[in-house]
Amino acid sequence: MSAWTWSVGVTTAGRQQPTLGRMLASLAQAGWERPRLFTDADALIPSEWTHLPDTRRDQQLGAFPNWYLGLAELVMRQPQADGYLLCQDDVIFCRGVRAYLEQVLWPAERVGVVSLFCPSLYARGKPPGFHVEDRGWDTWGAQAYLFSPSSAECLLTSPMPIQHRRCGPAGGTRNIDSVVGHWCRESRLPYFVHSPSLVQHIGVTSTLYLGAGIWGNRAAGDFVGEQRDLLRDSAVIGPSSPEQV
Repeated sequence: MSAWTWSVGVTTAGRQQPTLGRMLASLAQAGWERPRLFTDADALIPSEWTHLPDTRRDQQLGAFPNWYLGLAELVMRQPQADGYLLCQDDVIFCRGVRAYLEQVLWPAERVGVVSLFCPSLYARGKPPGFHVEDRGWDTWGAQAYLFSPSSAECLLTSPMPIQHRRCGPAGGTRNIDSVVGHWCRESRLPYFVHSPSLVQHIGVTSTLYLGAGIWGNRAAGDFVGEQRDLLRDSAVIGPSSPEQV
């Protein structure tokens, strides 16, 4: 049995092409079977997943407010957790990610965030494993963010997220990755990504705004697929071909 205590959440919002069901099945296969859902307004939960704990917003808040409140709730509900993982509803995972992470975390004594998603632009020329990206506001990739207890506390007590909500682009309702990247830079905490990517997008478009794409440099070109086990298949953490999803 794992010695780790995880606190895991999934933010979800209405989509023209729902992805939540497939995402939750993949998350369970990765090792987390009972995440808490953070449901923005009238988003629908597939019937087979209605047993999961669900925090539903009574009005549509937008991606960033729902995400920030979700992280705060994870911490408040499980203050003694070893790791806080907050995912979006349009990703799939390699098999066994949980067991793998419990063997390799943390990549440094001081961590800002660990992104399980690695855009293809960030993976180019990088060896397998964790590496640091320092891109500030121009950071990509809020699909699956993992915080240590100290880094979660540091972010939640920083004035930066509140300032973004008050005066950020689009009324402070989006740009999760930009805020986290900027916060890491300003706090002098490393923003880690893992290559190959441990997750991949499955939606056709982003929820950022109409027409925002999830292809090209923003996609995870080295994701090896849901059926490759990170602990049992050593090829997973070596060079691999892009997986079609």
